[in-house]
Amino acid sequence: MKNITLISWLLITLFSCGIEPNTSSTTPKSTPQQIQFNVAIENEADKEIFEDGKVPWISIENPQNELDRLIDKDDIVIKEQGVVLVIDYPLNNPVELELKAKNQQGFSREELIMLISEHYKRIYAEEEASSKIKTTPIDEREGLINRNQTAGKYGIWGHDIGDLDLSSIIIHKMEDGQVVVQLYIES
Repeated sequence: MKNITLISWLLITLFSCGIEPNTSSTTPKSTPQQIQFNVAIENEADKEIFEDGKVPWISIENPQNELDRLIDKDDIVIKEQGVVLVIDYPLNNPVELELKAKNQQGFSREELIMLISEHYKRIYAEEEASSKIKTTPIDEREGLINRNQTAGKYGIWGHDIGDLDLSSIIIHKMEDGQVVVQLYIES
């Protein structure tokens, strides 16, 4: 089991598609702020891989499975009530979505990952419904098992939603007062 975990971690590290977000067309007012999403390891065997005891990402498809181990999940990391979330990976047609915080204090890590997950699930479902080219089932894929590109509303390519993990967000406060949230996605 330890070898499988180590090999999986090495493959993820070597072939990671960590995507650096694009900058918005509006001029940033200040230096961007980066917020990490770390999950405490589940068992001591994982300490050989994650020596600091933290997995540096959380699942986008099923974050609820890791929420109890999400470090500082209740911390308010964005104090504004409304933000613009940019989802651009792995989409040919990026999306900007307005998000509203549930409480007066702003957004917690937990609320953000749950909203991000919800929107990714909707995007993947809309892509499948709107594309004439359907996603090839994983057991029918040859060679690299990456997802085929579809031609729906978003033009998703390369990765199934189960391949995507959120490692951090970048918060840009723009001159016009807008707060833009961009994602660092690992795949």
